[in-house]
Amino acid sequence: MRFARQLEVFAAVSLTVAALLANPAHAADGKGVTLELNKAAAASNGCLLTFVASNATGAALPSAGFEFVLFDKEGLVDRMTVFDFGALPEEKTVVRQFQIPGGTCESIGSILVNGASGCSGATAASPLCAAPLSTASRTPINFNK
Repeated sequence: MRFARQLEVFAAVSLTVAALLANPAHAADGKGVTLELNKAAAASNGCLLTFVASNATGAALPSAGFEFVLFDKEGLVDRMTVFDFGALPEEKTVVRQFQIPGGTCESIGSILVNGASGCSGATAASPLCAAPLSTASRTPINFNK
């Protein structure tokens, strides 16, 4: 009976550790960059996406760009693009807007953050490249990493 209880405790601890490793943002006590897709609105020549970005890395980020992949409603890649969020001051929340030309917001099924742009070679040491990233959406568009 005692062995069974030890096995249950071991399994519970293992599942907790696995969950933390699967979500680095929670493992780092909320440290990192958070991107929220806050609004998607029709614009004269496409869709205007509004993002709220928060920097909790512990360092100012002089430049923050992310490679985004937009999928249509059928799950097919529509386009890949880099959104330049500019500077993200330490412990600051900023709002950025990006125009997606030639389509409607309703045609976007989901958006994937492929990763921070410019994170290869000499720039890979940037705090942005090592920062955990979390995403959220307040729109019908699925937004994930």
